Amino acid sequence: MATQVIVISGPPGAGKTSVAEALIERFDRMLLVEVEELRAMVRAGYRDPWAGDRQAAEQLEMAVRNACALARESTAMRYAVIIVDVVHPSEAARYRELLAPLAPESPAHLVTLLPRLEVALERDAPRGENSIPDRVRAVHEELTAARAELPGVILDTSDDANARISADRVQDAVARGLALLG
Repeated sequence: MATQVIVISGPPGAGKTSVAEALIERFDRMLLVEVEELRAMVRAGYRDPWAGDRQAAEQLEMAVRNACALARESTAMRYAVIIVDVVHPSEAARYRELLAPLAPESPAHLVTLLPRLEVALERDAPRGENSIPDRVRAVHEELTAARAELPGVILDTSDDANARISADRVQDAVARGLALLG
């Protein structure tokens, strides 16, 4: 049985987790790896991923490595994997490198959800005090500027009525081979 790895990226408010959960409902054996949760496992010395210092970069690298290790181990047990992360071009290259050993039996895909900025801000707002509009804007701007450098497929989900419709679009892109990571 072939398995696959789907990395879902996008700015805060893009609907990454909601789309991942809608995809998971469709499969019998699926693992969800939320990279933010892996980062939160750092209990002493935690740095926000956007801090820009050496320790923050080290923790970003550690989280990507751990996400990919979980994906490799899970696909070996015939589980498909969805990784949810904010993936910039440099991290995309790292995911490609670390997930390459899985191909061709378990191809890796990258889908970047990139709704319009105002939609991402609106979707992020219900997080209350955990919402950081300046961070939503910054990440949205970074991913928009990096469009040409990002592998896989970029989907504008602004007009999707719900996460299930976005999940349909993700599943279609993956099935058609449009989202291959490397």
